[in-house]
Amino acid sequence: MSEKITCCEKCKIYWTCETKWYRSEMSEENICCTICNFYNECLKNMQKKPSVNP
Repeated sequence: MSEKITCCEKCKIYWTCETKWYRSEMSEENICCTICNFYNECLKNMQKKPSVNP
C-alpha cells in the first residue's frame, strides 16, 4: 500500500482549491492531486523516503 500525500498550506491555491473544498464537504480524505502547485515535488520527496517495515 502506498502512502498518500495530503494537501498542504504551502500550495498557492490551498485555500481556494475547489477539489479540496468539495472533498471536505463530502467527508472524503484531503488527498493532494495534480492541481496542487507542489504535487510533483511532494511526490518525488515521498518516493525518496525509505519505506519502514515493522
